[in-house]
Amino acid sequence: MTFLLGAGGITIDVTVSRALACSVAVKAKRPQGITRMFVGRRPDEAPMLAGQVFSLCGFSQSVAARLAVLNAADLPMGPEARLRAGAGLLAERIFESVRALILHWPDPLSEQVSAAAGKHLRDALAASQAIISEVKGPRFDRENLAAAVARLTSAAGALGIPETGSKPQPETACAAIFAKIADDSTFAGRRPDPLGSTDDVEVIARLCEEPEYAGLPYLYDRVAETGAYARPRATAKSSGSHLADRFLARIGDVRLCLEELERLVRTGSHDWASLACGGPTPGSGGYGAVECARGRLYHQAEIGSDGRLSAYRILAPTEWNFHPAGPFVDTVLSSRIGKGEEAIRLVSRLAVLFDPCVAFEVGVREVSHA
Repeated sequence: MTFLLGAGGITIDVTVSRALACSVAVKAKRPQGITRMFVGRRPDEAPMLAGQVFSLCGFSQSVAARLAVLNAADLPMGPEARLRAGAGLLAERIFESVRALILHWPDPLSEQVSAAAGKHLRDALAASQAIISEVKGPRFDRENLAAAVARLTSAAGALGIPETGSKPQPETACAAIFAKIADDSTFAGRRPDPLGSTDDVEVIARLCEEPEYAGLPYLYDRVAETGAYARPRATAKSSGSHLADRFLARIGDVRLCLEELERLVRTGSHDWASLACGGPTPGSGGYGAVECARGRLYHQAEIGSDGRLSAYRILAPTEWNFHPAGPFVDTVLSSRIGKGEEAIRLVSRLAVLFDPCVAFEVGVREVSHA
């Protein structure tokens, strides 16, 4: 969910004592005033603006915006609109998941694997864009959609997403990444406390009431996580490596999304509740929540007496996972990461698997002992 108007970034500063991470500081620098762009506009302008302002996950942003303004106006999203939105959300989530994983991985891939991955990523992008263009068009052609889904499935398989099972396809970019982490025991295994639809009431209430909540979200007495590893269908059985578990959850989520997308094209049915939801908020307000590649994304809108947007709020998934007291920090703390470049590489691997929506930089400082 990188902003077009200056993406911002995250700095991760780790202090190491005798090879153990004894402190972790995460600082996010975000562009200011993005949501002010929505205020004063007609509600029907919000989805298009959301898709234009954000360079990543633009379709997810536009769907969350559409749900927010529809719920604020007490209007439903019809069955065909949900079908179109579902196909676009799945296509974008599939592509964004594999793109971020492969392009941001800190370990270099071999020249041959890298070249092949580049080609397959371009194919996946073209197929994903074709699906989104089809569902946004005036006429919905199921045959065109089916052809684009087949291309996306083929490209994902060539990148390593398995048709069955959990392990990546051999001799692919995903297989090369998995080989690096399959036996890595740096980080202790932990099951996440998932952020889900049952949390929406509390999240939206705090988002509306607390001005700083979008930058530092929290739930009472909980460290919530969102994204592939926190989803109910994520890998439940540990492989013995926490990095590997997170990686397998990511590619498993992509495989499940491909299956859901293929079912949607074949039968016209899909699990809308697993992709998006929304509802009214006090006054003339409403919210939309979308499960995008990086996790649960919220938009909240309020319509004034003049019929225009009087308030607008956005809460991105990265703010949960990279909260200063959130799950990423909790995972790094007390882990034996070593020092220097090795420590930077290990922390960077974990950061990529948490998948922030902005660029990140890792710094490691060693405490000197007398």
